[in-house]
Amino acid sequence: MMNEEYNRTSKMADCRMGNVGPYFRRTFLRLIQRRCWALLLGLCLGGAAVSHVPVPPCRAVIIAIDPGHGGRDPGAVGYGVKEKDVTLAIGKELAVLIDHHKGMRAVLTRRGDYYVGLAQRDSIARRAGAGLFISIHCDSGKPRWDWATVYTQKRGSIAKASDRLGDYITAGLRHIEHADRDRTADFVVLRDSRVPAVLVEVGYITNPHQAHQLATVGFQHRLARAIFRGIQHYLSR
Repeated sequence: MMNEEYNRTSKMADCRMGNVGPYFRRTFLRLIQRRCWALLLGLCLGGAAVSHVPVPPCRAVIIAIDPGHGGRDPGAVGYGVKEKDVTLAIGKELAVLIDHHKGMRAVLTRRGDYYVGLAQRDSIARRAGAGLFISIHCDSGKPRWDWATVYTQKRGSIAKASDRLGDYITAGLRHIEHADRDRTADFVVLRDSRVPAVLVEVGYITNPHQAHQLATVGFQHRLARAIFRGIQHYLSR
């Protein structure tokens, strides 16, 4: 195609330059040839540049972490340990783990010891565009009870997805403590959520041994890692 274009251009030039001397004719034809090659090279490079436009990275999955209670609402209390303190510590550590993992980003419904209403917690998650909702609590009951329980939504279009998420988190918790089978519940934060949501009761604060464990930084971090592993497994499936 390039040769045809060059020949046509040469003939036209010959016709128009019949009275021009050989030197000027050759100079003019070389100029046309160079411009034709420059045009072809530009098209090639332009096509290569378009084909190598970088693809933007996939949007990170935003995970809402909801440390239960706070402020004027201490939650369950046992042996000097307050639920609101334990849930906040676990929630913050879980947020750190999530934010250090590529493709995930955490948003906390509270970052300090203050009260956040139930409806506001769901609103915070929605405004952030959360794709998962993880609420963290401590249970209360008989002193001999010492296990974790993961609750999921009773009904709705995302109940099955919530059950899968709950199964993976329960499996993670079983590496470090007793964990009850997943249960459904009609808790407000689960019922109002429009994304897969779980409420994790990390242990019984009314059990003397477990209350001591829940108050230690080491055990809080182990619980956060267990929940994080469950989230990872859910997202990888």
